[in-house]
Amino acid sequence: MLKGVDIGGTFVKVLWEDGRREKHRIFDFKNNRDLLLEKLREVILNGHPSGVGIAVAGFTSRSGVISHSPNIPVLNGLDLRKLLAGMDIPFVAGNDVSIGAFGEWYYDYRDSEILVLVAVGTGLGGGLVVGGKPFFGVSGTAMEIGHHTVLMDGRRCSCGRRGCWEAYCSSYGLSETYGKLGGEPLKDYQIIERAREGEETARRAVVEFKKFLIRGLMNLVHILNPDQIVLGGGVIEGMKELLGDIEKDLKNVVEDLPAGDVKVGYSTAGEFMGARGALAFIKSRTADNTF
Repeated sequence: MLKGVDIGGTFVKVLWEDGRREKHRIFDFKNNRDLLLEKLREVILNGHPSGVGIAVAGFTSRSGVISHSPNIPVLNGLDLRKLLAGMDIPFVAGNDVSIGAFGEWYYDYRDSEILVLVAVGTGLGGGLVVGGKPFFGVSGTAMEIGHHTVLMDGRRCSCGRRGCWEAYCSSYGLSETYGKLGGEPLKDYQIIERAREGEETARRAVVEFKKFLIRGLMNLVHILNPDQIVLGGGVIEGMKELLGDIEKDLKNVVEDLPAGDVKVGYSTAGEFMGARGALAFIKSRTADNTF
């Protein structure tokens, strides 16, 4: 039986072909490379899967080499083929949001010609599916949309650059906005809860977040001309009710021709978005026998 595995900074999430779900906490030893690799190998091989899709939070090549994982730096340079050495098991791997986008298309948006996934959580990532095929780019790092500039000489991003989309639309971006508006140091979910309760500073922070979210989405529509945008990730999930009719607001700032074709929806996969995408990816590759 096939399984999808999503390697994140706190948990490894697993989705089996029969619908079973698992969460394995790795945060406590994510800085110990040997222990982490031992745990990952155990999770990936547990249950004797017939094939595995692996989604990784970070820059991951099409051959399964993790070049840079900001949230799990001990994985930098890891070749997943070596991790699974000695096991005759087919696997595919890629960036978690790129693979997650394929899962969105595979399970919920099969009629989409060009699908863009924008996932906002700790950071901001993107994925692209064109004609039912995930687009990874030459080296596997396409759609790092969180690091395109939305404000010249703006805030410093976690990547070290200034004015990145992620610096404004992410958990830490929302917290910084709230602080700059006079709020006390709070986590994103606390700010969102206060906004729901009607606190003015929190509501202003959400309005600012949405302004930059729309700006980035506008850029994507003008560059890629998609027919479907899917929004997901923990921050988006938490503030959906506060964002209002985001499709209408986006269409109001986009050129008429592409605006007529684009729709905006929300992911239904929740926290298993990466694992679901990984499962969809290995299912697709197995069916086509393309490894």
